[in-house]
This record gives sequence, structure tokens and C-alpha cells, in this order.
Amino acid sequence: MKRINRTELAGLTITLILGILLLTAVLEYSFPVMKYAIISGQLVDVRGPVGQEVGGFLWKNRPIDLIAQAFVLFGAAAGCLAILRVEKKKEGDES
Repeated sequence: MKRINRTELAGLTITLILGILLLTAVLEYSFPVMKYAIISGQLVDVRGPVGQEVGGFLWKNRPIDLIAQAFVLFGAAAGCLAILRVEKKKEGDES
């Protein structure tokens, strides 16, 4: 009889829960396919100082950008460590 791996069972459970939540969100809310592609005209008023406003927004919200960069770097480091880890050999394994 095969023994159940708890990690795989937890991953499967979380995947099923997230799948059900995604399916619920898709069925609950409408997602119009081409609603925003058909709009004619300008979505943003380009007569004003657009560059200055965008720059001001980015500099005012700089901590959000830095937190996102920290998560990306942490994820990259964790991925590299997972790829380059040394696996211990079992006593009976000669390969």
C-alpha cells in the first residue's frame, strides 16, 4: 500500500481551493472580451504635464517598488539555492 505524502496532499488541497476560488470569480463577474479595445478617443488626457505626474507618482510610491524588488531578488536567490543544492546519498545507493 502506498503511503500518502503530506506535502503532496497539502499542495493538492491548496491547488483545488485556489482553482475553486478562480472558477467562482470567473463565474461571478463578467469579463468582457473586447470592451476596452473598442473605445475610440484618448483614455488619458495628454494635454497636461503627463511625464511630471507619472514621475511624481513613481517617486511618491517608491517603497512599493523596493518591496517588490526585494521579493523578486529573494525568489531568485531561493530558486538558485534549490537548483544548486547538494543531495545526500543513501547508504545503499551506489549511483
